[in-house]
Amino acid sequence: MTVEQIAGAGLMVLFLTDIFLTVLYARAGTGLLAPRWNRIVWNSVKILAGLFRRRRSAALSFAGPVIVVALIAFWAIGLTTGAALIIRPELGDAIQPSNGGASTDFVTALLVAGNSLSIVGGGDYSPHTSATRILFLVNSLIGASVLSLVLSYLVQVYSALRERNALALTVDLMTGGTGDAAEILARLGRDGNFSNATSELSNLVRSIALTKEAHHFYPLLFYFRFTEPLYSASRMTFVVLDLTTLIETTLDRQKHGDLVRSAPVGSLQSCARLCSQHLIKISRQWMRNGPTCGLQIL
Repeated sequence: MTVEQIAGAGLMVLFLTDIFLTVLYARAGTGLLAPRWNRIVWNSVKILAGLFRRRRSAALSFAGPVIVVALIAFWAIGLTTGAALIIRPELGDAIQPSNGGASTDFVTALLVAGNSLSIVGGGDYSPHTSATRILFLVNSLIGASVLSLVLSYLVQVYSALRERNALALTVDLMTGGTGDAAEILARLGRDGNFSNATSELSNLVRSIALTKEAHHFYPLLFYFRFTEPLYSASRMTFVVLDLTTLIETTLDRQKHGDLVRSAPVGSLQSCARLCSQHLIKISRQWMRNGPTCGLQIL
């Protein structure tokens, strides 16, 4: 193998490792390249959004989808470039076109590499030795595997985003659209009857825990924000924290002691606190400008 081919193999291993850590290992901050690339794209979108001034919030709402597309393109270009570095020295010898003379430039190597990675295949160039046939086979397996992994990853990301939005909308509806935790408390205990409050708070605990873990599994969620304030994850967690504080400080412990000391209230407070701390900490680490994107504080 030449130095160029060794560099190409190393580049492919690097990008495959990044895909593995991002898609399969799925824990925030474990990627090698993806977190840095996402921040670069986010900063670029933020700079462009600043040009819109009054429409800045609307422009930033495109950051999440743009980062998704840019990340897929980043991985595709990285793998194709690595494969091209391996293939280029073989052009005209072990890899030849079906007719005509063989071009040995890097652009042709990129084209052949893209065809070998693509599940569709095609192209005039084909391998003529056992080693290059195995190379093309490995490339096709890598291409098919990465494509299926990325597609399933995107489905999971958007499913988690939908669940986060559903939770935020639920909390907003519980406040009557006011964002006031006192309104939730009043609705939970109409006429002083809190008999159904425990079950409703238990549902909130589970939903918030799922949202917290979703952001830990799929860091891309940090870059999704919406123009509507009610979908802000930070707003939702702070409303829940206010709710647990109100339950502990305003309810009569003699009359509603069972609710105040119940497991759902304690769990809800702990879960909401962990969620808010985790989201803000990670968003500061990733965006370097405080809790922005889906975590904007309004």
